[in-house]
Amino acid sequence: MVVKFIIKKGKELTDEELNVLNEWRVKEFHSKNLIKPVIGDDNWEKIYFLLLDKNNKALAFCRIHEVNIEFMDKEYRILGLATLISTIRGKGYGKRLASEMIKYVQDSGKTGIGFCNKILTDYYRGIGFGIIEEGAQRFVYKNEKGKLLTNPWRGGDVIFIAGDDGLIKEILNRPGEKVITDRLHW
Repeated sequence: MVVKFIIKKGKELTDEELNVLNEWRVKEFHSKNLIKPVIGDDNWEKIYFLLLDKNNKALAFCRIHEVNIEFMDKEYRILGLATLISTIRGKGYGKRLASEMIKYVQDSGKTGIGFCNKILTDYYRGIGFGIIEEGAQRFVYKNEKGKLLTNPWRGGDVIFIAGDDGLIKEILNRPGEKVITDRLHW
């Protein structure tokens, strides 16, 4: 099967691609927030990775967005890794897409962080991500009013790609400290 990898901003996604992304986000994550890029919203400029067959049907996809992190009174701008889904299982499409995402993040020099259900930890480890087991509870969201909110999903692991900023090393060296984000677990 001919397969091609592409990177698009949200504003460049076709209606068919959006339908597939939204259908699978509902199916996999029970998401109630549809991706509908419009000028000025977060999804308009967000980066989407797609692995397509010869008919441009999505075989796997994921997205990356910028996230502000505060750790130990220092601010970081990282890449939030989200929604890695393969629409056909067992063919290596998710792994192939993940390798492209890892390369993209490494080339950026930024740290990439995402969250996963514990049943997927070994999969992510096996395809090249670093893992912070039970790390999701360390990430807290600071809302617009400055209130800190904990992880509503109660647990899970953190997947990461270490960047040049040293953030991952700092997080690993201080396991009792919270990581503050400007975005609820993405």
